[in-house]
Amino acid sequence: MKKYLRAYLISLQETLQRRSSFVMDRLGGIAVMLSLYYFWKTLLWGHPSFLGYSYSQMLTYVLGMNILRSFALTGRGWELVGEISSGKISSYLVRPMNYHGYALALDLSQKTVHLFAALLEIGALLIFFHPPFYWPKSITAFFLFVGALMMASLLFFFLEFLVSSLAFWTSESGGPLFFFEIFIQFAAGAFFPLNVLPRLIQKGLSFSPFPYLVFLPINIYLGRVSRGQALQDLFISGVWAVVFGAASVWVWRKGLSIYSAEGG
Repeated sequence: MKKYLRAYLISLQETLQRRSSFVMDRLGGIAVMLSLYYFWKTLLWGHPSFLGYSYSQMLTYVLGMNILRSFALTGRGWELVGEISSGKISSYLVRPMNYHGYALALDLSQKTVHLFAALLEIGALLIFFHPPFYWPKSITAFFLFVGALMMASLLFFFLEFLVSSLAFWTSESGGPLFFFEIFIQFAAGAFFPLNVLPRLIQKGLSFSPFPYLVFLPINIYLGRVSRGQALQDLFISGVWAVVFGAASVWVWRKGLSIYSAEGG
């Protein structure tokens, strides 16, 4: 456990040292957040509600997307793809550690920095622009949201790891990951609530893990989900995490067997 904690701390320092890359990432996130905020603010102007969301709930959903995008949807998939494609992954295979645990430690360090940055950005927006912000009516809803946030982060880690591991089989190693990142933003509700989609698409997505990444956690925070339903969602999210965790381990091992054969 100590070696993974050490990896987390070292990666945390490296993330903070790469200031230019970090600043560019955050500027991109701020641009998306402000664009969506003013889009929905203009769309909802003069309307008391939209699809069951009050004015403050809808604008809070937009701000909440910044948190979920910064924490749950942040990962190091491109680094993993690069390590597999370049052969750098070999240096990790001889070390006495589990690569999934190591990757999770590095992933968490990035998420930590981006989460605090997102909170500061939202705090600055609240101070300077005074937008209507929805606060949960019970502390239980807040803790359920935190639990959903953690499960969403873990689920995304396994999903991204699974897709990134496809680099063992394809020379166009970045293609699957690029498609995954584009698709996940829409399917998870990271640009708009999934309520705006046709019912048939909503129904289809409800049988997938994607709504558990952004849409459902934010709705738990907004109090649009009962306590019982929130607990059920947390359980289902955990089941999805176990399923894709096992799948990512299986694909990783299959990929290593091919990688080892080529190396020989």
